[in-house]
Amino acid sequence: MSIRDLIAILPEPLRLRSLTHPSVADPYESNGRLEFLGDSVLNNRVAELVFHGYPELLEGDLTRIRAHLVRKSFLATVGRREGIEEIIETSVINDSVVADTVEAIIGAAYLIDRDLVLQTVDEIFNPSEVDTDELRDWKTLLQETLQADGLRPTYRVNSKQGPAHRPSFVSGVSVEGREVATGEGPSIKESEQSAARAALEILGIRPVPRESVEVHVGA
Repeated sequence: MSIRDLIAILPEPLRLRSLTHPSVADPYESNGRLEFLGDSVLNNRVAELVFHGYPELLEGDLTRIRAHLVRKSFLATVGRREGIEEIIETSVINDSVVADTVEAIIGAAYLIDRDLVLQTVDEIFNPSEVDTDELRDWKTLLQETLQADGLRPTYRVNSKQGPAHRPSFVSGVSVEGREVATGEGPSIKESEQSAARAALEILGIRPVPRESVEVHVGA
């Protein structure tokens, strides 16, 4: 199943509206309202998938996984993979426009065949394919671990390199004034997460490996 399959079930007026960006049409004749509906449908369904697929995780991790699955860049990748950008009526084309159009198509199709939409979302936005290790909040895990011994981590940026449009930061994490580990990333936040992860590895602390869980969600 694909986004193209959803387009195929749309009657012509609804199909045209779902593919028309607000930049080239009256707001009531473009896909803004359908995007709103599709965004809600997508977020709710993916929340169900993540909830049932990761019974061992709490709210914070579940939220990060859902956000990762429905992020604009991934929606745009889905749309471009299926050639959606070639049929959008718009004055500008970028990731945001393609992603919004994918959501509008989902919203439009939901008005026609809800079951097909849910089945399509289940297939495309599969939470079992997410590398949860990469999404883990390593800083929080390190802080909670150290708090048990009355300690707290502190962070500082050690260096910044690269051009302004593609910087690279190196941050260090210290405990009781001693630097334990460093980490690198394209932002200060990501470099700190990397440093926290490295510190946890040095301290011999790793999350329990996750067993594979088969997801079953009712339509």
